[in-house]
Amino acid sequence: MNEELKKAICEAVKAQQEGCKCDFSIPEVELEHPSNNKFGDLSTNIAMKIGKQQGENPFTIAENLVKQFDSGLGQNDVKGMIKKIEAVKPGFINFYLSNDFFAANIKEILAKKDSFGKSDIGKDQVVVLDYSHPNIAKPIGVHHLITTLIGESIKRTYGFIGAKTIADNFLGDWGTQFGKTIYAFKEWGDRKEVEKDPINELLKLYVRFHEEADKSPELDEKGREEFKKLEEGDKENTELWKWMREESIKELKSVYKRLDVSFDYYNGEAFYNDKTGQIIDALDKKGILETGEGGAKIVDLEKDDLRIALIQKGDGATLYLTRDLAAIKYRTENFKPTQILYVVENAQGLHLAQAFKIAEMADLKNDTELVHVKFGSMRFPEGRMSTRKGKVVFLWDVLEKAKEKALKIVEEKNPDLENKAEVAEIVGVGAVKYAILSHNRVTDISFTWEKILSLDGNSAPYLMYTYARAKSILRKAGEAPKDFKIQSLEKEEESLLKKIYQFSEIVEVAAREYAPSHIATYAYELAQDFNTFYNKVPVLNADKDLKEFRLALVSATSQIIKNSMNLLSIDLPKKM
Repeated sequence: MNEELKKAICEAVKAQQEGCKCDFSIPEVELEHPSNNKFGDLSTNIAMKIGKQQGENPFTIAENLVKQFDSGLGQNDVKGMIKKIEAVKPGFINFYLSNDFFAANIKEILAKKDSFGKSDIGKDQVVVLDYSHPNIAKPIGVHHLITTLIGESIKRTYGFIGAKTIADNFLGDWGTQFGKTIYAFKEWGDRKEVEKDPINELLKLYVRFHEEADKSPELDEKGREEFKKLEEGDKENTELWKWMREESIKELKSVYKRLDVSFDYYNGEAFYNDKTGQIIDALDKKGILETGEGGAKIVDLEKDDLRIALIQKGDGATLYLTRDLAAIKYRTENFKPTQILYVVENAQGLHLAQAFKIAEMADLKNDTELVHVKFGSMRFPEGRMSTRKGKVVFLWDVLEKAKEKALKIVEEKNPDLENKAEVAEIVGVGAVKYAILSHNRVTDISFTWEKILSLDGNSAPYLMYTYARAKSILRKAGEAPKDFKIQSLEKEEESLLKKIYQFSEIVEVAAREYAPSHIATYAYELAQDFNTFYNKVPVLNADKDLKEFRLALVSATSQIIKNSMNLLSIDLPKKM
């Protein structure tokens, strides 16, 4: 509808300017939803843009454009969808959508169901998403929720608008930390104990290494020696590392399954380790590689305010940055993406800016757009989380606590409900997901159990309860009608119709801004409008014609809530 209306506005502008001898080009047509319903359903400031361009009165231009519409020009495919058009000072044009349009929208939702809102605006895009990227040999921490959930939602949203998506989990599976873990395992580990619970036991050994190293700093050198042996292909260390990686991915996949998150590839740092030589050669050929202190290889980015980037240490060891550059080259050559989205914490801004700049200078990215999708860190109220200091909350523990809390509430409020444990899992895990995804991604999150396990107010359980309420109405009615008529509207019905109509726009905005919070906020506002409608307007006891329309409205609302939650990877129970 919006695109058709934009075309119609352009046609009206062309007709109005016909014969104009001035140097004129049509400005970009923008539409917005007025905050006050009395100003219509959609509004444009195109007349003010033209007025500024030509030095004319924008209100007069707006009035003339309205006349073009009234005379039938500029309507085409939007004819019948617009009930009224008006010009208002200082130069806005407001459009009021017709009941026929809203009825057609509801019928389309009921017909398309789960696919309603899908589009092909992204059909020419191939988007690689780099998200989650936990370190192996330790349980995944709750702070990894942010990148994991935002990345998954962006992937689903881009798929929904027709793009081809590739999810690539850049695991932290290489580096000195594994030398430390290997040393700790050899020094203090009991293989039988570790094999019973590999990830948690390896974490204990890693934490112990740092505790001991605080007392005996020479242990750090021992860790580096073990990693050097791993880099050189030492058989024992290589076997230990492979075992740690395999066990880690097993545990990761169990967590991802519970979160309904999936990846196409798990190409971690180790995958790119043998490809870093190509990067060093490429930078050298471009003449951007310099020799720094101690024989280190660097790229000087001072002129770009990005400092000096270290590419290779003096001893020949490569770094995370080198492997990131190798990943850009590999992904660009093998996936041919239009975009690579890095869902990575704000704190890594300089690192990624360096990687993107060097990739551009060395022609590693071709025409691929590299985007840092930034998000705030998760902290305890007293400071940052730290695995090496044992100051971290593990994701699995959070999900278990959320489920326990939800189960208590379910048992209190609906003791006769079947499959209470299954519903508690959906409610608990959904609450944790929504707490992250409804948050503005660029701001930090202070971790408290109360906040992360919230089941009240603007929360997933509120949306789930609304969805379950709508489904209950439909079960009592039998099914929603496929045909209905809209006569006069109560204000609660009108608000709900207008909110439902905005779903497709919200999806596009969420994709464009890489912001799942737009979808979460929209779903919450929709649920609020529905509950106001439910409390004020009878559905099952209404007259036949009204009942049919209102049941269709209930069904459409439940479908849009479901589609919104699917984009956030949040499941919904039909009963609560």
